[in-house]
Amino acid sequence: FRTPLLSQPAGLLFRGSLGFSGDGGAAVEAQFAYPSSVAVDRAGNIYIADQNNARIRRVDTAGVITTVAGGGVEGFSGDGGAAVEAQLVNPEGVAVDGAGNIYIEGYDRIRKVDAAGRISTVVELGRGYGGPAVIGAERPGGVALDGAGNIYIADQWNNRIRKVNAAGVITTVAGGGSSLGDGVPAVEARLNHPTGVALDGSGNLYIADTQNDRVRKVTFSPLASPEPTVEPVEASELSFEPAPAADPSAPMSQTLTLHAEGGAVDFQALPSARWIEVSLPSGGASWRGRLADGETITLRVTVNPAGLRPGTHRGRLYIRSGGRLTARVNIVLEVPPPTGPDVSESGGVLNAARMSAYGERGLFGPQLLPVSPGSLVVVQGVNFLSGERMAAEGFPLPTSLGGTRVLFDGEAVPLFSVGPRRIEAQLPWALGMERLAAGGLSLAEVVVEAADGESSYPRRFWVGPSAPGVFTAEGAGQGQALALFAGTTALAAPSGFAEGSRPARAGDVLEIYATGLGAVEPAPPADGMNSCPPDGVCLADGSNAGLRRTTAQPQVWIGAYPLAPENILFSGLAPSMVGMYLVVAEAPGNVPPSAAAELRLIVAGRSSQYGATIAVE
Repeated sequence: FRTPLLSQPAGLLFRGSLGFSGDGGAAVEAQFAYPSSVAVDRAGNIYIADQNNARIRRVDTAGVITTVAGGGVEGFSGDGGAAVEAQLVNPEGVAVDGAGNIYIEGYDRIRKVDAAGRISTVVELGRGYGGPAVIGAERPGGVALDGAGNIYIADQWNNRIRKVNAAGVITTVAGGGSSLGDGVPAVEARLNHPTGVALDGSGNLYIADTQNDRVRKVTFSPLASPEPTVEPVEASELSFEPAPAADPSAPMSQTLTLHAEGGAVDFQALPSARWIEVSLPSGGASWRGRLADGETITLRVTVNPAGLRPGTHRGRLYIRSGGRLTARVNIVLEVPPPTGPDVSESGGVLNAARMSAYGERGLFGPQLLPVSPGSLVVVQGVNFLSGERMAAEGFPLPTSLGGTRVLFDGEAVPLFSVGPRRIEAQLPWALGMERLAAGGLSLAEVVVEAADGESSYPRRFWVGPSAPGVFTAEGAGQGQALALFAGTTALAAPSGFAEGSRPARAGDVLEIYATGLGAVEPAPPADGMNSCPPDGVCLADGSNAGLRRTTAQPQVWIGAYPLAPENILFSGLAPSMVGMYLVVAEAPGNVPPSAAAELRLIVAGRSSQYGATIAVE
């Protein structure tokens, strides 16, 4: 498409401010929450990915703004129905084809809104590099369309640009190689977290190669061959140039050690005689021999290094002497899928209420969230347990289920349940406490040990003094909050949502269940021990006596309205539970009626997730 905006005089298009409002009125007066992408259709209508409002909004040629997809609640639902009633997750990219179909890029899928306003999924999260698009891109970034109806996707975590044709077959058109060079086939180019794509009128593809700090151009040849090429040129990431020898005319070479850990390939080089050696200290193939001037050799090894993603990893090492290139070593690592336990590289340790590794978008993208001591967490990965899920049967919680243990900074922690891909656990109350006492953040390490003795590679995550999350009825961190009318099991939810549920009214006392609200006093119970109620029904050793209140009282927000401090009646550990907090609050009378008013808790400046809601009337 061509943008009519280019013919408009410079000036203010949208004034904007953080929030959501304005539908049906002048777009210049509307509120947005992190708009992240725009597209323009042939008629001149503007489409905006209003990311944190979980909506796609349209501004028509008269300047009126409306929502065309998303109901404002983050999540995934609605395929086959009206797009304005669907739930979207982080809609970051938007594109429009010549027929007026809208394509939306979200956290884990590409969705399409047709001209009738119906929404469907055309690409889902996966790891495949060919075949049906439903197993396609991982963490897609931007999206673009060509005149033939092909969809181009910035597959940022796999460092590739993918194309989905009209038949739904997905292929790689750029990325996956090791070169930044001019004129090389695009599939041999090395991309680094590409986050945006666009096409010009001639069909050339432009790539926002974000972490290479470049904008790249792919030119598709009109001939049947050669393949598309990418530019510009630069030395390979894995190239190494040693210090010059004392005698510039003397031949040089290196002894190289290849380290395959921590998600990177690192070469250490030492001056040597006229031979070169490449080895893997963790095992696998090695090569040693002489290299003539200008000679190229390829070393191909199969390894299982922790920290490297399964698949093929390529690099190139240049050998120079006296400033002249004398030889080149191509390194190819084949990394098989893990056979033992493996914690997810990102999002491996999640706040059990939020169920997301990322929070609000910052200057450099979504912010990685910390978790806090004593709270409930979910560990995600693979091969944790060979059989069916196992759950703890009483208190204190065990530190082993089915032979599987979780170690945080080397300490086995209490477990609620263990399944093949998911573990529910409690963080130790003392985790990172020395650093956190100063109000800072601390890095911690997680390792999963399986029954057969195999251990996962250590993954790091952030721990903070507080990291609030509100539990939801569906357990996914979004939708109806776990907020009960005091002394009942009835939710403050739309009537009919569950037995006894109804909207909250002014003066109703609500019990809000959360985790991650920080330190409590008196001292918390031992890890894995429940916090008992104040009626004396405590553990035999008396270690759980009395209510434990949070040292910092949270702020409670319903919609855009903060509760007065006197309306917050209690904040502390939930009675008879492990790692769960309870906030008791009185509903105010100034909140407008809503079936889904956002409920948030804020502790020491940290907010619980957006998207947990209650009903009010």
